[in-house]
Amino acid sequence: MKSIIGFLLLLIFGIIISQNDNNYSAVNGNNMSDTAMVCPVSKETIEAGGGVEYKYLNNDMTFCCEGCLKSFKKEPAKFLTGDLRCPVCDEDDAKKELSAVNDNVKYYFCSKGCKTKFEKDAESYLNNYTKQ
Repeated sequence: MKSIIGFLLLLIFGIIISQNDNNYSAVNGNNMSDTAMVCPVSKETIEAGGGVEYKYLNNDMTFCCEGCLKSFKKEPAKFLTGDLRCPVCDEDDAKKELSAVNDNVKYYFCSKGCKTKFEKDAESYLNNYTKQ
């Protein structure tokens, strides 16, 4: 009887966890429903057509307000799930410890070499994302 109860509790816990996946992925952008989204910073619900839209390295994101967007730009890794993308080599291997700020937005890099290249010519690397 104890094993059946334990199994049922584990099953219920698994269902709850799988239902609560409203985070933004650093790789895939947002995967929210068409009717409502969740702000990655405040976790508040955003109705369709509402909020502040922003594109971060090919991730279309929506925030509930300008304040949350500002918080995101200051420290994106805090609010993104999954691997971080290096904007220079375009790989999902960036490290939180290697970062640089361009136009008040923080970006992460896989190596010191990529960080140096970005700091010398950030716009050319960021333009690669706006063309896609």
